[in-house]
Amino acid sequence: MLAFLKVLQPKTVEEAFEMATKNKTAPMLAGGCWLRLGRRTWPVVIDMAGLDLRYVREEDNEFVIGAMATQGDVERFEPLKQFCGGVVVSGVKEILGVQFRNMATMGGSVASKFGFSDIIPALLAVHADVVTFKGGRMSIQDYMNYRERDILVEIRIPNNPVPVAIEALRISRGGFPYLTGSIRRDGSQYEVYIGTRPGAPQLATQASSVLSEKGVDGIAEAAQLASEELVYQKNSHASKEYRVEMVKSMVRRLVKEVAQ
Repeated sequence: MLAFLKVLQPKTVEEAFEMATKNKTAPMLAGGCWLRLGRRTWPVVIDMAGLDLRYVREEDNEFVIGAMATQGDVERFEPLKQFCGGVVVSGVKEILGVQFRNMATMGGSVASKFGFSDIIPALLAVHADVVTFKGGRMSIQDYMNYRERDILVEIRIPNNPVPVAIEALRISRGGFPYLTGSIRRDGSQYEVYIGTRPGAPQLATQASSVLSEKGVDGIAEAAQLASEELVYQKNSHASKEYRVEMVKSMVRRLVKEVAQ
């Protein structure tokens, strides 16, 4: 359960940032679905519910997702169901159950940078940007290495349909994935991202280069490189050896899907 001694409720993003700066260890409550699983009593939490950041909309040439929009809001947003074959919607619709997705926020899911994230591989593949209060707008790939204490305000996805595919391997439906992956093909250029190794999603640089050079003729080589160039480890969901073998098959399937 979520337990705390004091709750701060900012009304603006600027106020939330000031509170986060003064209370460096206070978690930012944006849905709180994972915090509720812990047993710690927090001295202070910062509740983001009053920041008016719950929206999903299409504007100009991009989709804009407010940090407090839920996974369910994204899942039900019709334009995203059509964009890139619904890849962003696919990234959320298998996460646990409907009740969870109606509480878990997109901002909380991205800001946490969980290694087991279904959403981040999809956002990497569509070249999403995030907007933070202090750091401004940056690619989600840069955000994965961003270590400043900041407030995530929005996720922005360029409306640039290209062949994209994602996959998450699970022991059972609704469970946590033990391996995730995504791929993007932009002309002859490929990008392959692998997550839940169990580390956070990461670009498989060598595998991507081989596919960009050889296309589908480089599938076998790229699959092998993806299993070697990234770090794979054991946890309660899968062994290192199993992940290494499964990523080879995953890369082959993803390449074939975007090549069609």
